[in-house]
Amino acid sequence: MAFVPDLDMLESSNLSEDTFYGPECLCPQEKPHREVKVMSPEVGIQVTVTEGHSARTFRQAAVLVAAVAKLRRQPRRDFADSDLGDLLDEIFEPVPFQHTEGSRAGAPVYRYTRSQSFDILDIDHKCFVLESPTQLVALHLQGPSAKHKVKLNIALYRPRASQSGLGTGQMPVALGIKGYQLYMACVLSGAQPVLQLEEADIRRDIDSSELLRFIFFRLDSPAEGTTRFESAAFPGWFVCTSLQPRQPVGITNQPDQVNIATYELSRR
Repeated sequence: MAFVPDLDMLESSNLSEDTFYGPECLCPQEKPHREVKVMSPEVGIQVTVTEGHSARTFRQAAVLVAAVAKLRRQPRRDFADSDLGDLLDEIFEPVPFQHTEGSRAGAPVYRYTRSQSFDILDIDHKCFVLESPTQLVALHLQGPSAKHKVKLNIALYRPRASQSGLGTGQMPVALGIKGYQLYMACVLSGAQPVLQLEEADIRRDIDSSELLRFIFFRLDSPAEGTTRFESAAFPGWFVCTSLQPRQPVGITNQPDQVNIATYELSRR
């Protein structure tokens, strides 16, 4: 019967691929190698290729045999997960793992639902007028000149179901000019945000932070029948008009103090 060495003997010995089990003991024997000789008489070069196997593979097999023998000598008991783990640790080299923690803020998701058109007046009863291709101003209009006022084409969105933080009465919207592909956008210019008109078609789901500049939260006050529009990209900044007539529609973080940020919407 072949002799099986103890695991400790294997760990301390210098086994190589040239060591084999003899019939009675662990003894060194030479493993035959396959050699291929290539001669090149023209240049006088002789090349010898020896085919062998990894010494590490032989060592793993020997350790496995010894480990199984030791398990068989132990009192009979159920084979536990820890036993398998110890066995694998003896056979395979440990593989280091690097644990990296991090977080990534997901892009906002607003699902487009529909669009509605509204007449808009600030609480000083000024209308919105498109005075140049991309310049929106607020002024008082009476009589026949009232035909120059523009209507807002408000695109309505539904926030992602898992998105939290929206207070009661906050509705994501995009503020467009009816009859045009122009939408209000809040962008950073220098040290603070500004309001500008951009040509775009965003009547679709918005799932990119790049398009967040077009989103405003419509904040309704049912008791007063008024509305404010707060920038989603710059919280605390509201669409505003000046106290002076014929001034550009802008954005402010001091609503109804220096500028007017409260509006009346109607669908007549």
